[in-house]
Amino acid sequence: MKNIPELLRPKFHLAALVLLCLLGGSRMQLVAQAVSSSAVAEVANTELPDSPVPVSTSQNERPGAASQPSAVPSPAPNPNYRPMKVREKLFLYDLVGPGAFLVPALQAGVDQSRTLKVPYPPDGFVGPGNHPAHGAIPEWGEGADGYAKRYASRYGQYIAGTTLRYGLGELLRQDVTYHRCDCTGLLPRVSHVFVSSLVAHTRSGKAVPSLPAIVSPFLASEIAVKAWYPARYNTSDALRTSANVYYTLPFKNLFLEFKHR
Repeated sequence: MKNIPELLRPKFHLAALVLLCLLGGSRMQLVAQAVSSSAVAEVANTELPDSPVPVSTSQNERPGAASQPSAVPSPAPNPNYRPMKVREKLFLYDLVGPGAFLVPALQAGVDQSRTLKVPYPPDGFVGPGNHPAHGAIPEWGEGADGYAKRYASRYGQYIAGTTLRYGLGELLRQDVTYHRCDCTGLLPRVSHVFVSSLVAHTRSGKAVPSLPAIVSPFLASEIAVKAWYPARYNTSDALRTSANVYYTLPFKNLFLEFKHR
């Protein structure tokens, strides 16, 4: 500084001041950039949410899962108590299936061939003539005409009895349809057919005596006596004529048991 001339000292001082300002300004700029970058990073950390963390939906990891009861599995359907839609289809099959025509034909044949064991009643027969020697309803005569009348009567009783059996079964909440035997062999399966003719199943699958199968033949015969039998027939005759229905009940079930599965 002593070697600098007096005239140049003010200019030297000015240049040194400018240099200091420039150096200070660059340092200030660096500091400002550092501060601004740290501020931006802090703002980004506070404003932007964290990336989503997958949450397990397992029942055991949910809060309060220990207090929630586990789901109870629905009970399996009972094979001995068929659903309503299945029972409806079997009811229609009983009305229009082969058994609906074969069973009344067998019953009418038995009625046609039955020999009269008592004298022909004088009342109820239209007009004089030779009294028929056979026929459960003598007023209907013999031959094809008599058989047709007996067949129509038995078919009407079959329709009425089937409808009553299924209707009473629904009222009592019983499955009155036939269930095939799980056994093997001819004799066990035939025995199952005869026993099951008077057996129904409750909702729990328990086999019980079928009240609908027991009373429906008599009720069907009572309908026939009141609707189209000759006037001399009464309730006692309905009880007697319904006996033919009981021994023909297993025949339809025989067909269902040995039908191709």
